[in-house]
Amino acid sequence: MNDKFLLSCTDLTIRFGDETVLNEFSFDIPKNKHTVLRGESGSGKSTLLKLLLGFLKLTDGAIKYNNGKTAHEIRQDTAWLPQDLDLGDGTVKEVINYPFRFSTNNMQRPDLQTSQSVLSKLGLQTGTITKMFRDLSTGQRQRVGLAVCHLLNKPILLLDEPTSALDNVSKQHVFDLLLEHTNKTIISTSHDPFWIERADNVIPLPLN
Repeated sequence: MNDKFLLSCTDLTIRFGDETVLNEFSFDIPKNKHTVLRGESGSGKSTLLKLLLGFLKLTDGAIKYNNGKTAHEIRQDTAWLPQDLDLGDGTVKEVINYPFRFSTNNMQRPDLQTSQSVLSKLGLQTGTITKMFRDLSTGQRQRVGLAVCHLLNKPILLLDEPTSALDNVSKQHVFDLLLEHTNKTIISTSHDPFWIERADNVIPLPLN
């Protein structure tokens, strides 16, 4: 496998009963670039991300990871933002700190000033960190999730429709924050022209 790729997918096929979500779909994800999987709702974007993380099993085809890594090892290197974001109860501060309780993330645990700085870069007011997470708007919750992904400082980011609830100003904040780190591999799904136009690499998902 070419070292410039994070992973290569060959003839991916996913079926749920009689429904075919993807059929013999092949593509490569380059390392240290921002790749967008482009497709409309129902095209299998979210399913594909879960497949790359090993949360779902292939019906047919193959996924090869760089240096022979497994899906489990890729997950350890990945910050994952699902579209159906649910970071639990508690304040924004508690929600941000939660993933840093795990031993694999503990060394990256941010102090209060760092957390507030990242939230500010995403256009969230200083008082946001003391608010209850569930009381925030959808767009605010989405940006808190993106802040967590950024603070985890993983080499890979997987983002499912990261700008779906944001206006253009907020989208630009997200883009500026995430693309500060050009040594990261970012894989996102989107049908948002704003986000797609700013990608290094766009992979259209086939129509079913």
